[in-house]
Amino acid sequence: MKKSSLITFIVVFSIISCGIKPISERFLEIEKTDLMFGGMIKSANPFQIKGENGKRYIREKGGVGGINLKNPELDKLNGAEQTVTDSAKALLIIEFPLDRIIGYEIENENGFKKKDLVIELNKAYSAIYADKEKYGICCENFSDLELTNIVVFEVGERIYLESKVSSKK
Repeated sequence: MKKSSLITFIVVFSIISCGIKPISERFLEIEKTDLMFGGMIKSANPFQIKGENGKRYIREKGGVGGINLKNPELDKLNGAEQTVTDSAKALLIIEFPLDRIIGYEIENENGFKKKDLVIELNKAYSAIYADKEKYGICCENFSDLELTNIVVFEVGERIYLESKVSSKK
């Protein structure tokens, strides 16, 4: 009995793990024309944090604070449970501070909420910064990156989630 349970576990685990691509295999280069021509904007979604008063955080120097990608505080994310797309598959577009545009394939059968996308971007940027020379990053620190917006495009049958990331410096 124990032996058959162990074999069943190993078979099921092998099947499941084969279906999940490592992060590095989920990156692909994107041409900007994929987004510029023929794409329809579905929505624009601000990613802002709440200040101590529970309202949008406004910086002393001006501007609304986005969510930090290295150390996201999801409990402070305004509208964390808000759905960005119902699509089960999407291509998350990452451009700043890279020397090219890359797409990061993401999948979730329930679609993606704001907090899900922050988690996915955290994983993607962690992998990118682990090999930053490959992506042409020279001057920006991962800890300074903030997500401020995601624009949802539909091009044919594909959903693109274009991330707007900047440095808080």
